[in-house]
Amino acid sequence: MAKPFSKTVIHNTDAKLSKQVKQPLKTTQGTRKALTWRVVDIAVGAAVGVMSGVMFWVFDGLSYGLFPLMTLILPGSAALLHALFYFPATLGSLIVRKPGASAYVLLVASFVEVVLGTKYSVSLVVIALLQAPTAVWRAAAAEAVFALFRYRRWTLGVTILSALAIGIVYNFYLLFFYYQAFTFFSPRGIIGTICELLSAVAFAGFGSWGMYCALHKSGVLSRFASSHKEHNEENA
Repeated sequence: MAKPFSKTVIHNTDAKLSKQVKQPLKTTQGTRKALTWRVVDIAVGAAVGVMSGVMFWVFDGLSYGLFPLMTLILPGSAALLHALFYFPATLGSLIVRKPGASAYVLLVASFVEVVLGTKYSVSLVVIALLQAPTAVWRAAAAEAVFALFRYRRWTLGVTILSALAIGIVYNFYLLFFYYQAFTFFSPRGIIGTICELLSAVAFAGFGSWGMYCALHKSGVLSRFASSHKEHNEENA
């Protein structure tokens, strides 16, 4: 009677081992599929980029008089509004949830802003060449945080971390390339850094999260993983 029992145990063990081998393969395939761009991802990412580009154009017009006034009142305080020009980096990733979404949305937004026109009296080509590198830098900072969590955690906390990463990178970019006369530890540098981080948290953090939640409730994201309650709870 012992032999049949032994065969049964061996058979069950082989079945369990087979399931254990297949499970990681299914997980890997599912992860790859989730991170693969679809046509709808490209289309919606472009739509978010166009919307953001129009907002950039409006903000750019307002900043023409607002930034100098804020700088006159308190040097460095104009950074409080800087995140209005990079919030799509976090918003795009929250909606599309694919590697490169931040860069894609920001580049589309920058292109739309250039096409609509800016206050600078230079050619569109020159503006585009200047806009692209800064968009890539800011998007890379946002992507780094989401990639750190392997594009699986889409929470308010991670969004704020991503926003802070953009703010830090952009602040150092400005200090090195635009405000060389001021050191990081100068009053202007400290005020500008604090205002930049506050702006990042407010607009690219809470602002992007608020817009994503509003879109989620409206049902327009029904074809995306970001709209599924089970997916969000699993990755929270």
